[in-house]
Amino acid sequence: MRLFKMLATAAAIALTLPAISHADTKKLRFTTSQVNPDEPIVRAMKTFAERVNTRTEGRLELEVLTGDQLGPQKKVNEMIASGATLVSATDYGQLSTFVPDVGVIAGPYVFKDVAAADKLFAAPVFKDMEAELEAKGFKVLMPSGLFGLRHVIGPKAYRTPADMAGVTIRVPSSPVMVATFTAFGARPTELPWGDVYNALQSNVVDAAEAPFGSAAGAKLQETRKVISKTGHQMMFTAWVTNKAFFDGLDPADQQALLEEGQTIAKELTAMTLETDERYAKDLQAQGVEIVGDVDVAAFQDAAKNAFDAVPGLTPGIVDKVRAAVAN
Repeated sequence: MRLFKMLATAAAIALTLPAISHADTKKLRFTTSQVNPDEPIVRAMKTFAERVNTRTEGRLELEVLTGDQLGPQKKVNEMIASGATLVSATDYGQLSTFVPDVGVIAGPYVFKDVAAADKLFAAPVFKDMEAELEAKGFKVLMPSGLFGLRHVIGPKAYRTPADMAGVTIRVPSSPVMVATFTAFGARPTELPWGDVYNALQSNVVDAAEAPFGSAAGAKLQETRKVISKTGHQMMFTAWVTNKAFFDGLDPADQQALLEEGQTIAKELTAMTLETDERYAKDLQAQGVEIVGDVDVAAFQDAAKNAFDAVPGLTPGIVDKVRAAVAN
């Protein structure tokens, strides 16, 4: 009888364990605009999710959702700022609608290379920006993964800013990107990434701008056959969640998110650099002309005053960023 009672008690305890484990698991939807599972950012997101789940012993479970399944980045970021327990793979241009100063990171020709960007992300001025984002309800989990060098895809070559005069071009919801292409003489039109293909196909816009990988992933080569290597923006993705949610996590789980974020940032940058040329060659194989003789100096000169047209910037913030990059 005693043995029977012991076995029955052990069975009862065993039955309760899965329920306790399930109750302790916090499930987070992790969203991106990108669709192609082979793109570096999607691969990095999945790796990050797996590592975080392992390190937290299943307490945090991130579900990667591609193709703006929860809506465009602007909407998802608004949801997070309002308290939604999501993770958004976004960028500083998008986040600048909440904290204008971070838009400088997404500005034209800010970084000459990845090493220069690394200086900024380690500088006090960036820490101040992170604090501003936290005040708006965001916690940056991964700050500095390279998304890619952005170029212009259209029906013809754009070798100088004069070639872009009057060109209607899709840009993301980013004040600094609007200011940049206005400075180039174009007519920037803000559209979610998921709408770009149809906008090009139906001639709602003449052109778009994106890294090689994103252009290929969205199959933009089916709508336009010329990519001009303007390199107007070295874009870094930032992965953010709700600050109050993060603060409520166990310190060990907070540490797991932040440490794995730093690790995957370096890996994503390496993957992006490694695959960039491959994507360019794949696009060429599909009939896309890659225009390399772009007068980048002329575009840089045209972009010099773009920040003057960005509303809400703290006086002197552009100079602080440039000083951090130069040090």
